Amino acid sequence: VKYTGSTAMAANRFNIPEPVRSNRPLPPQQLDLVVMPLVGFDCKGGRMGMGGGFYDRTFAFKHHTRTHKPYLLGVAHHCQQVSSLPMESWDIPLNAIVTDTSIFAAQPTQQQRDFLNNG
Repeated sequence: VKYTGSTAMAANRFNIPEPVRSNRPLPPQQLDLVVMPLVGFDCKGGRMGMGGGFYDRTFAFKHHTRTHKPYLLGVAHHCQQVSSLPMESWDIPLNAIVTDTSIFAAQPTQQQRDFLNNG
């Protein structure tokens, strides 16, 4: 939902303050940037989250469109990088990852490059 400094906040089920849904939520396709914490990541943009599937379901449209929005940015500690994470067909890769020591631009897999080039 739209957020300003005066937006009313309420604790969600995880006790994290979030905007009260008095406004209609924006579709994820209209977002410019999404910043999210990670449990783990690799240099191909693979990410390990908390296992709820919220991320992949929310951004599944990116498998079916050439849109570059939103830019998906992971935030992690450098020590959370692994050499490789398994990627399933439904996994949506990150565009980049920022850590306490580095910025990683994700290196897409051949399958991801083929999709972007051929639709």
